[in-house]
Amino acid sequence: MSRLTMACGFAALLALMASDLRAAAPTPSAAVPFDLSGVWMNDNTLDERMKREGRTRQTAEELRAGAATPEAPPLTPRYLEIYQRMQAETRRLAEGTATCEWPGMPTIMTYPYPFEILSTPDRITFLFEAESQVRRIFLNRTRHLGADDLDPSYNGDSIGRWEGTTLVIDTIGFNTRRPVRGLPHSEQMRIVERITPIDSNTISNQITITDPEAFTRPMIINVQYSRRPDWRIREYSCAENNRDAPDAEGQRTGGVVAAPATTAP
Repeated sequence: MSRLTMACGFAALLALMASDLRAAAPTPSAAVPFDLSGVWMNDNTLDERMKREGRTRQTAEELRAGAATPEAPPLTPRYLEIYQRMQAETRRLAEGTATCEWPGMPTIMTYPYPFEILSTPDRITFLFEAESQVRRIFLNRTRHLGADDLDPSYNGDSIGRWEGTTLVIDTIGFNTRRPVRGLPHSEQMRIVERITPIDSNTISNQITITDPEAFTRPMIINVQYSRRPDWRIREYSCAENNRDAPDAEGQRTGGVVAAPATTAP
């Protein structure tokens, strides 16, 4: 075979491969009005507020707010009864945290840990430092998964759309393993988020939670995040040194149990 024939054959192979790669590349379905890419941090935590104000102690108002009696929960009679049982069994409320269970939505969006956003025209992906959780918001779907495909989960099934520079996220399909701010909820819970830029490195998130079976009115949570260009997501595992983990008999271990000591032969 001549060198010319080999060169022509190789060129044809490269052209075919390039054609296949072009065909497999995703086609953007929409523009990205505001670039959310980067690492973000919740600005509403007490620690972040104290850092911004250069202080190391809480104010009297903050201390009073922490000790204040919460308002009556907006629950239907059936779920109010469930809530009262949960209050009587205080261990049950903390059990999810003690066993390092995922916080789920909407709690993960209010956590004092950073998260990274990967933004493309068809999908927004949240990568959380806490427990390496992931949320995927599909911008190329106008409907949620059907009942046969919707598997109730901690973070639910999310679809999104842009309204100007505001990202609107609609999420359903939750399991009921974790309460929302201490309140029980049903699988009918729905969460709508409106993420709006305040400036190039600050965004707000208005989180509206509804549940026709459990709540008598919507719950609204407002959070603000700032972009941290010099930060990166690290690995955080609750189970790595969980001092509240119960042993096989339900007793607290008081920390990670060390491996038994070995002696040299």
